[in-house]
Amino acid sequence: MFSQRCSRILLNTNQISKRYAHKSSIPVRLNTFVEGLGLENEVVFVRAGLMRNILFPAGKASYVAKKALNTTSTVDTTQTDMSAKKAMENRVASNEKKRTLLGHLEGIRELNFKRAVVPNSEHTFGSVTAEDLVSKLKEEYGLDVEKSTIVFKSEGGRIKSLGNHLVTVQIGQQTAEINVVVNPAM
Repeated sequence: MFSQRCSRILLNTNQISKRYAHKSSIPVRLNTFVEGLGLENEVVFVRAGLMRNILFPAGKASYVAKKALNTTSTVDTTQTDMSAKKAMENRVASNEKKRTLLGHLEGIRELNFKRAVVPNSEHTFGSVTAEDLVSKLKEEYGLDVEKSTIVFKSEGGRIKSLGNHLVTVQIGQQTAEINVVVNPAM
């Protein structure tokens, strides 16, 4: 009885090892940044099926010979050092651009819009949207702001009534507030 139990356990472990034998990893070089895997030009190990069915057909990765894997390790370290320096420079330039944009946005006191009014009410026919704010900032002040950074205090992500409204623009971790005034069109 004990020997039968042991042979079953050995048989089960052999089946398990056979079942997962085909799930080995292969080295691939990423052609672009792939979330969850790595950065561009980085050599990572992925399952063969992922490479064959998803990464390679999309052009996101290319196959790497195992022989070339050992010879390119010294070249890869210098490339990663250079790319890290380049990434750091880009990050510094991006932060500087964000600071200047934030300074310009804080200098803006208010933006004026004119909209048609529903008779006997404060509601407008046309609302003021993020696209309207982006185009107004571009036309009047020459500022490039993404519409995803604009946050309205009112529901629905737009202004639908006359009066003064406070709109925040999220630039990185900091915010700038802009007063939007909606007047009736005559």
